[in-house]
Amino acid sequence: MIRRRLYNPAQLTPDELKASFVARRETLADMLRLLGEQPSDRPCQHMLLIGPRGMGKTTLGLRFLQAVEETPGLAAAWQPVAFHEESYEICDLADFWLAALRHLTRATKESRWADKAEDLARDESDTERLAAYALAALLDFRQESGRRLILFVENLDLVFEQLRDERDVHALRASLIEYPDILLIGSANAVFDAIRNHSKPFYEFFRLFFLRGLGREDCLRILEALAEHEDRKEFLDMLNRERGRLETIRRLTGGNPRLLVLACRMMIESPLGTAFEDLERLVDEQTPYFKARIEELPVQARKVFHCLAERWTPMLARELSVAAKLSSSHASAQLRQLVEKGYAREVQIQREKRVRYEVGDRFYNIYYLLRFSRTGRDRLERLVGFLHDLFGSTGMRSMYPATLKALRGHTISTGEVSDWLGVLAGYVAGDREFPERDSWRRQAVDLVSDTMGINAPVLVEIERAFAGRPSSQANNLTDRMHRAIGLVEAERFAEAEAACRKLISETPEDAAAWSFLGVALFRQGSLEDALAASERAVAYVSPDDSVELRMLAVAGLSGKSRIALELERLEAAMAAVERVSCYVRPGDPPQLREMAAGWLWDCGNGFASKGQQEKALVIWRRITEYVHTGDPHTLRGQIAIALTAKASILVELGRHDEGLSDWERVTEYVRVEDPAELRSTAYSALVHRGTALLNLERYEDAIADCRRAAEYVNAEDPIQPRNQIATLLAIGGTMLNAFRKYGESESTCRKATDIDPACGKAWRVLAAAVFAQNDDARLAEVEDYARRAVELEPEDFDALHMLSDVLFRRGNWSKALELLERAVHIGKGRENSDWPGLTASLIKFVAAGYGASVKRLMERNAHLVETMEPLWHAVRAALGEELEPLPTEIMNTVTDIRRKFVEERP
Repeated sequence: MIRRRLYNPAQLTPDELKASFVARRETLADMLRLLGEQPSDRPCQHMLLIGPRGMGKTTLGLRFLQAVEETPGLAAAWQPVAFHEESYEICDLADFWLAALRHLTRATKESRWADKAEDLARDESDTERLAAYALAALLDFRQESGRRLILFVENLDLVFEQLRDERDVHALRASLIEYPDILLIGSANAVFDAIRNHSKPFYEFFRLFFLRGLGREDCLRILEALAEHEDRKEFLDMLNRERGRLETIRRLTGGNPRLLVLACRMMIESPLGTAFEDLERLVDEQTPYFKARIEELPVQARKVFHCLAERWTPMLARELSVAAKLSSSHASAQLRQLVEKGYAREVQIQREKRVRYEVGDRFYNIYYLLRFSRTGRDRLERLVGFLHDLFGSTGMRSMYPATLKALRGHTISTGEVSDWLGVLAGYVAGDREFPERDSWRRQAVDLVSDTMGINAPVLVEIERAFAGRPSSQANNLTDRMHRAIGLVEAERFAEAEAACRKLISETPEDAAAWSFLGVALFRQGSLEDALAASERAVAYVSPDDSVELRMLAVAGLSGKSRIALELERLEAAMAAVERVSCYVRPGDPPQLREMAAGWLWDCGNGFASKGQQEKALVIWRRITEYVHTGDPHTLRGQIAIALTAKASILVELGRHDEGLSDWERVTEYVRVEDPAELRSTAYSALVHRGTALLNLERYEDAIADCRRAAEYVNAEDPIQPRNQIATLLAIGGTMLNAFRKYGESESTCRKATDIDPACGKAWRVLAAAVFAQNDDARLAEVEDYARRAVELEPEDFDALHMLSDVLFRRGNWSKALELLERAVHIGKGRENSDWPGLTASLIKFVAAGYGASVKRLMERNAHLVETMEPLWHAVRAALGEELEPLPTEIMNTVTDIRRKFVEERP
């Protein structure tokens, strides 16, 4: 049943689960690939699925466990264990491990594990000992079966909240690091404090998989599977015939799989079918969760959220400020908080440059639409309004007659019949293209007369809705143009061509029809005809025409340059570029300038791909005419990308000063508060600039650029850019240490660790910077930094060497020597065997009385004897061995080293 698939995927049989899993296959493959790469002797890379309710976290997690069981190599190595969706019984770490034992019984069908859990819980009252015994029992499974455990814990954020003692959270992390036998996979509706706050134990601990709204192809696969399951071939035919409606459904449901299925069930059935019951049930089930989440917000943020949710459609910030009765600055501040916390998201409407906002989780919005309706009629109006927004007039047309039929066949009150007809009448009357419009009205009147009599008030509502209607056959050119555009967007190019030619036959000077005809012809491979159509689109627009018409000219020039490049007619493509200034001026509105800038960027790329770098540079230089530093961020992004590409080519051509200048100019157009995508362009430009400066041996300038790049990255950005910047800052810190600028190195590396706390190199260089300042009061601090570096990069020679030096300074000589020997063993394959600082470290150990240990270390690592021959002989001499005759130069060095043994003696 679909109902089970919607709400309880854990109840599906293996075959049903596999059949229902038609989306997110790439994410599943990534998870399986990551599982296959897990080392057997090191801590696991744990995973976390993040996404709003209904995004398929449970289905993906269970399908992952199923795939593990079906893959011979993985099944032999791993035992999947799924927790229940609600782990309310877990209040401490002992509860967590006991729950794992009980679920292990469910997974293996071996009752002894659950029995063990019950015995432990009954016999041991101390929770710390109980947690240790339960964990030991889990590890017994590993020893007996040879398989490691995968624990899939849903709503992991709630489990962490239920662990009231912070020490339990720390202990859980320590156990997962200490025992590679356990892999934890969790799910959560959003990024939560326990993984977002860098002071928490699980900060940067998980590999995050964000489940965004599904794309078009995944949505189509889900709906095809639904139509097949319901045996509704006509619905499948409709999807294939009207791809534009599929995109409408996908966009308005946010690509949420659960909501997608609900929405399409409404289309398949009728407004009175069980789909509404599903929606009502969904709201009832989620009410406690939604209520708690909303009540977490401060009062003003809650008010802004309420206004946003009531509207359903995306709103401008100024519209929200009016609705919430707040100043623009206060409303904007609250919106920023809502976006950061995942309650809202930014929306960019096509051809509109201002950012709008909508509720981030569409279930929240449905919750509001249904939960806060004041009366039954109001609730119904919201439901029908939601459906109309979702499917549009065309999609509703199948529902109108189905509703009449359902109202006649269902035993419901006359009040409900009245509400349904009163609400629907306005929509039916407003759809003047609906062929059965008049028939629906007559049937609705007959239904009211038969059930409620000719004096029923709803008859007045119906008649008022239909009064003064124009002819349903009205057909204007604008509507037909929109249909042609829709055909192009749906990639039905042959039909789009026919529609555009029909329009042109009636209005030969319609630039829009010529422009879209060019697109349709180009996509069908008719390049010469497409080129001619694009030229006609431009010919019918004057440079003095409106912005809207000049946008059509730019579209025509864009099409002409693209087709000319395809035909290898480079001069014709450049001629199209030269004509842009006729239709676009620096003072034009942003939407026209952005359109021109986007075309010029693409055109320059086309020339660059054909080896025409100089022409690409000329084209990209023109973009600067159309972008100002105060423009919207989408337009500033165009010039930032163009300048970055332009600089790269200039450096390749050996024109370094020009390239460095263009990379610098990127920062004029990007602000630190801009969206992440635009900021990434700025830090990328500065990184490229810093790399070029390094190649030119301008080291301090390169370091300065790395530090400036860090200003465009913040803790909420994806891990890859943060790690890249943190690593570059650590490299800069290394160089500053070499210049003995330890204070600057420390501040640089602190910035690196703030940006990416998981960058081991940054922690190690930070430790070196503070260590070099010779402040004994800070040695404990330095040790923490060095240990953090080793924890993050346990196989890194430099990190181990750094920690060894710190421990030596603190008097823990034996542990320091153990770490140094481990470092030497790891570093055997390094090209330069005479590692920086190693000789000095070994001299200190000899001076501290560990000469015999140093000798054994060098003997076990013969390459040290070869590369550090004077030190080898000096150690032997210090131990009382008689040296064979040595060359004078080596003997002098041996004497110097032995003198240092004395000088360094503690």
